[in-house]
Amino acid sequence: MKLKLTSVVLAALLAFAFSAQSHAQAPGISLVIEKHASLTQQGIVVIWIRIVCGPFAGVEEFQEGHAGGGQDKTGASSETGIDGTVICDGIERTHTAHLSPLDEAAFKPGPAGVSASLFVCMLAGEEQMCFSGATSRRVIIQGGRRAS
Repeated sequence: MKLKLTSVVLAALLAFAFSAQSHAQAPGISLVIEKHASLTQQGIVVIWIRIVCGPFAGVEEFQEGHAGGGQDKTGASSETGIDGTVICDGIERTHTAHLSPLDEAAFKPGPAGVSASLFVCMLAGEEQMCFSGATSRRVIIQGGRRAS
C-alpha cells in the first residue's frame, strides 16, 4: 500500500513537472537542477537549483517554489518547498531544496529523479501577471550515512 502511494505521489510530481515544462520556456523564469545531489547523515537529499527570473514589472504579490523527487531502487520519495525566497531581478542565484523521505523508505547513494517549479505573480496597477517555470532531471545522489 505504501509503495503504491509513493508511486502515485511520484507520478503526480513528475506529471506536474512535465506538464509545466511547456511553461519552462516562458519569458521570465528559468530553472536548472544540478546533476549531483548530496545525502546528509540524517538521510535528507539536498539538491541545488539555479534560478533566473525577472525582472518583472510591478510588485510581487505571490511566490511558490516546489521541489520533489523519488528513487526507484529504494522506493523513497519526497516533496518540499524551495529554500528561501527567490529574488526575481534577472540575476542567477542558486537555491537548495531539502528532500526528506515521506515514509520509512530511505534515500541511498545512486540515481534519482527530481523536479522543481516556481510560480510568481506580480501586481502592476490593477493587473495581475503570473509567470511559471519547471524542470526535472535525473540526479546522482552522493554521500550518505557513515558506518558507526
